[in-house]
Amino acid sequence: MGLDLIEIKNLKVHFFLGKGLLSKLFGKGLSIVHAVDGVNLSIQKGRTFGLVGESGCGKSTLGQAIFRLVESIGGEVLFKGQDVLKMSHKGVRNFREKAQIIFQDQFGCLNPRMTAGQIIAEPLRIYRSLKNDDGDLHQKVSELLEAVNLTPEAALKFPSEFSGGEARRIGVARAIALKPDFIVADEPTSGLDISTAATILNLMQDLQERLDLTYLWISHNIDEVKYMSDDIAVMYLGRVLETGKTQDVFKNMAHPYARALFSAVPKVGAGQRENKILLKGEIPSPINLPSGCRFYSRCSYAEKKCRNEEPQMVDLGSGHYAACSLL
Repeated sequence: MGLDLIEIKNLKVHFFLGKGLLSKLFGKGLSIVHAVDGVNLSIQKGRTFGLVGESGCGKSTLGQAIFRLVESIGGEVLFKGQDVLKMSHKGVRNFREKAQIIFQDQFGCLNPRMTAGQIIAEPLRIYRSLKNDDGDLHQKVSELLEAVNLTPEAALKFPSEFSGGEARRIGVARAIALKPDFIVADEPTSGLDISTAATILNLMQDLQERLDLTYLWISHNIDEVKYMSDDIAVMYLGRVLETGKTQDVFKNMAHPYARALFSAVPKVGAGQRENKILLKGEIPSPINLPSGCRFYSRCSYAEKKCRNEEPQMVDLGSGHYAACSLL
């Protein structure tokens, strides 16, 4: 077993919705959105951990909570054994030097008033104190652009002058500028065509090998996660329902929701049949969560105990776990 670089223990992120003075002062009339509701994950150094699930299941919120871009109400996020959630401002600043995030919107995360060179140089200026050595800074930016397969001349362009794939590469160059140990990649191929997405995947794999990076790969694209990830977790309504090594989970999907989710992936080729599992009903509201199993209302195998008992993780062997009362 490898070393756990990131350990997430019982992490909870709730958003409180309400209007008026009473809500603000006393909490009266507030609705609670259970975005992340008791998640446990371990991400080993040098590996890619894939996180999948339907839109709104809490994937991106979990990624942001690791960096305290949204505040958690409970749990732990251990980075090299240190709890990020309990760190001082200085501690969080130091953590963010060693951990970076690639945001979903490739253009929205780039300042339109800054050139690509200025965007990539910004973390270097903040953390490396290179303000008085523009020659070294220019050289470093050129090296980072070449590392993501862009020419040094791209440093003079503004975000609006790039294609979607090129803008994504700028975001990747900025993320690796400080030589981090850990990167959260939130839908890194979102909005890209298939061929461009493939080049980004290959680039990310190459960088991982060269820089010894560890990824948390967040995506709704099942095939992409299967291709990129060593380990995987399936989320539903703020909870992890199944997790394990990617090859084990795909070989023996135990949770009904995981089977339904993966069956929705189109299959191409001779002899390939599409046996899609159609789920009944709608996804429950994260404000009014069902008792017992959260997948109960949509599960074809549900029994009475599923409605009343909250399922616990069942050990299926070799680090493969699933939260289902019927296992």
